Amino acid sequence: MKNLVWNQMKSKAIFYISILVFTNTITNQIPFAQSEPAPPSINAIPLPVGSGARALGMGGAFIAVADDATAASWNPGGLTQLERPELSVVGSFLSTQQDFFTDNPNVQFADESAVSRGDLNYVSVAYPFRLFGKNLVAALNYKQVYDFHVNLDYTVTTDYKDHPQHDVEKSDFESKGGVGALTPAISLQVTPKLSLGMAVNVYTDEFFGNYAWKQITHGTRNGTIGGRDYSSTSIDERTFKNFQAVNVTTGLLWNVWEKERKSLTFGAVYNTPYTANVDRIIDFQSFSSDASNLDKPFHDRRHFKVDYPMSFGAGFNFRCNDALSFSADVTWTDWSEFKQKDNEGIKSRPIGEASVQRDISDTYTVRYGTEYLLFRKSEVIPLRGGLFYEPRPSLNSPTDVFGFSVGSGITFQRFSIDGAYQFRWSNDGEGEDFGKLLQKPQFDLNEHLFLASIIVYF
Repeated sequence: MKNLVWNQMKSKAIFYISILVFTNTITNQIPFAQSEPAPPSINAIPLPVGSGARALGMGGAFIAVADDATAASWNPGGLTQLERPELSVVGSFLSTQQDFFTDNPNVQFADESAVSRGDLNYVSVAYPFRLFGKNLVAALNYKQVYDFHVNLDYTVTTDYKDHPQHDVEKSDFESKGGVGALTPAISLQVTPKLSLGMAVNVYTDEFFGNYAWKQITHGTRNGTIGGRDYSSTSIDERTFKNFQAVNVTTGLLWNVWEKERKSLTFGAVYNTPYTANVDRIIDFQSFSSDASNLDKPFHDRRHFKVDYPMSFGAGFNFRCNDALSFSADVTWTDWSEFKQKDNEGIKSRPIGEASVQRDISDTYTVRYGTEYLLFRKSEVIPLRGGLFYEPRPSLNSPTDVFGFSVGSGITFQRFSIDGAYQFRWSNDGEGEDFGKLLQKPQFDLNEHLFLASIIVYF
């Protein structure tokens, strides 16, 4: 009878890690208890974290603006607009609430699935100079790329028809960490109206941590079988570290038209595809109600290669006068190339329980922003706002995510302070991303992002 219980526990153990929300996990085809392979983990793809308070205050419609040091992230071709050496630091505070619901009456999600954290969003130093009569700007930047912080609690109740058994499983899932990039960039003013730029992104583990991201699941299970009560606990810890990848961002900024105080600027940016290397370490331990029945700890380490997609974006910025400007961007991301392979050569999609034969649709992001400058005697006060549509890739059609942002600040001769607030939401998101065990759960997303920056001019 004890063996029957243990077999049931093994078949259910994978469920303790089955929900990964906004985590770019690389966990398909993973072994779980002992040497027995388990089904792929269930996950969703995170959206990149935007850079800079000024850009986010304009809804991220910054490709054709790109006139501060965060241009290395949005469009390195715009760096030539910097007239003085500058040092900038941007901090962020992110609060995410994701509520799940499903038609499966046996699955109950906790009412609160919120997580909040502060982080270093961006830091840069830029230096403009002239070379052979041309404006040239060199910059060194660090930027936050992905955030993996998630908390989720859920309960699963199961009654078996084949034999008298009743199970109640509770899981407490936590994910933390992030991926950043160290980015040297350079931009050259080719003609008075055209600038070209390039940035090299060296992706690394989280700047202040010894791993990229970590997932910890505490599980409890209790019930009855054959009239006997039983219970067990488990802890599953998965550490992803040594995240390494390099890609290149190229961009151009072209002053298409200018008359008096009016101007029209076109910007374009291309991010090359890249392959990331990452190590995944699993440590699993379970305990039964009988203290003498301790499962042998399970440890596994695997190496993964993950193919990330290329993207291309373009936009316009129209300046009506010295004070008012409008901008709009469109970005295409080729998610159809998002694939992974482990060190045994097993290929899969890094989303849901999908094989490489399953399609992932490309996404098209649309952003709109505006800025109005209030000129004072010794300072300038900007007022910014923006709207955007930022779909999340899915095994079915992309999940619709919308948002708006506002921002302001103050600029003096020697330094500038900016702040921005961004709100993103999605209603009734659904798809196979979360796996078959939960029968396609739906979710509502509400996300609040606050950014604050300071720029010092030399």
